[in-house]
Amino acid sequence: MGDADAYVDAASALVGLTIAEAHRPGVLRFLELAARMADTLERVDLGDDLALAPVYLPPDLRRAR
Repeated sequence: MGDADAYVDAASALVGLTIAEAHRPGVLRFLELAARMADTLERVDLGDDLALAPVYLPPDLRRAR
């Protein structure tokens, strides 16, 4: 069992999710794809002067702050 298999087992147990054996290969493929995308994004140098866009908050949440 590899790291991805162990992660799927642990994460699904943590949230009470049952993954059918027929779906497991697709879940593992998605995790591999997500890991490759994350690796690509982590390689981008954003610099120290990155200006982030403001976060939209609906009116109800603006009052709560």
